[in-house]
Amino acid sequence: MKLKRTSLVEGVINAFIKDVENGLYEEKLPSQKDLANHYQVSLIVIREALSKLSAIGMIRFQQGKGTFLNKSEERPLVSSEFSSLIFHDVKNLRAIVEARQIIERETSSLAAIRKTDQDILNMEEAIEMMKKNLNDNETFAFWDLKFHNAVAQASNNPVLHKLTMLLIDSYQTEVSKFFQLPGVIEKVFTEHEDIYKNILEGNSEEASLIMYSHLELPEKIFLAKMAESEN
Repeated sequence: MKLKRTSLVEGVINAFIKDVENGLYEEKLPSQKDLANHYQVSLIVIREALSKLSAIGMIRFQQGKGTFLNKSEERPLVSSEFSSLIFHDVKNLRAIVEARQIIERETSSLAAIRKTDQDILNMEEAIEMMKKNLNDNETFAFWDLKFHNAVAQASNNPVLHKLTMLLIDSYQTEVSKFFQLPGVIEKVFTEHEDIYKNILEGNSEEASLIMYSHLELPEKIFLAKMAESEN
């Protein structure tokens, strides 16, 4: 099949998801070489596409065994049409951040009400690890993701949880760059502590408001990136 999309990686992702929807693949996927031949792209494009598909939970890599399709209940709630939105250029970052603000505001509120002891431990671990890695952008970014994951999981709403992770993973590379900016890590960490404190104390409205405000800074930075890309 010949792909006609401008972005080859995006085209492979869309085609792959559609093939999964049509039942083309069993649990174990063909080799990267065979996939490259099937989608008529280079190995570099296939590897990048598989990396993004792994990030959102569609597939998993097993060292020495190959690449496997995750079980349907483990996959994100994503269609080929939706993937064309999330795997695109910087112009969609604003839409993604706005979606995160809406969804994570609700997950924070629900987490304050529905959290379990294990949820508290998960959030607490993420807070502690972020505190230990304030001078390590990449490690901090990893535990930032873990914190937002823990909050979404604490909502005890699996749909909101999966949507949160899908949106976060879709621009995780940009988030890592975001933490390189002066003063950002310290601000983010303080806000995470405030969110955690209010969830712990059951202050659902306050946790919700802080989370919404917490995600405003990334939106402003991504808007600046959009302006740069248009110049």
